[in-house]
Amino acid sequence: MIITNTRTEIEQIHALKPIGFVPTMGALHDGHLQLVKASKDRGLYTVASIFVNPTQFNDPTDFEKYPINHERDIEALKSVGCDAVFIPIVDEVYRKSDDTSKYKHDFGAIERVYEGAHRPGHFEGVGRVVHILFDIVNPEVAFFGEKDFQQLAVIKMLVSMLKMNVEIVGVPTVREKSGLAMSSRNERLTREQKKKATLIFECLTWAKNEFGKQSNNLITVEVAKRFRTDQEWQLEYFDLIDGISFLPAKDDSHSVRAVVAAKLGEIRLIDNMKIK
Repeated sequence: MIITNTRTEIEQIHALKPIGFVPTMGALHDGHLQLVKASKDRGLYTVASIFVNPTQFNDPTDFEKYPINHERDIEALKSVGCDAVFIPIVDEVYRKSDDTSKYKHDFGAIERVYEGAHRPGHFEGVGRVVHILFDIVNPEVAFFGEKDFQQLAVIKMLVSMLKMNVEIVGVPTVREKSGLAMSSRNERLTREQKKKATLIFECLTWAKNEFGKQSNNLITVEVAKRFRTDQEWQLEYFDLIDGISFLPAKDDSHSVRAVVAAKLGEIRLIDNMKIK
């Protein structure tokens, strides 16, 4: 496996097309590795990146506490046959010589609701770094987890707006046996908090089973009640949305998702589930 932190070396693999790309921020878990496997299963030369992107953190403390273990991540990528990994420093991604206006994007209403509303500037930062990484790696296909469902929608919008020749593939959320969605943030949960965190999956599953039996409003009210039973929880949002427009779901919505974000102590967790 090629391991590099320079654009020059990554650009040398452009001739080895077709390239599948898995952008990550490290602290890899099985969810990330499934993205690599999805790329390898399609016979693609697979490149992963590890870059903790400062521009998508609206909370500096969250950025500072983000877990970093490159040695472990590299071994994990090797174990699933990743072909190359790009681990740049900030100045290699955000070069002073670059035209920054090229990488500034407005995603409209979708970046002002749910994750966008609770993390101002987050999706602008995501769009910027993904655009830059796509320019560096030049992939035919890029793989993203559905756990970050709104991020996936934003990236699809980015590719559509810029008419990029990149296929975006969403890979289903990988869960622990308890139902908790795998996340790098889970490393910061205590054993007791991990037990409590299963409430998210329980509420998503309950909402899916009740959809169509109760009104959407009653479902969201009941979920909010469940989170209020433990003071360590702080529910930021739980909603049933149209999976295309991100507006509240209606009876005639073709695609419906339940989306949730909540803090358990200091740890912020997000998840979603396809309802129909």
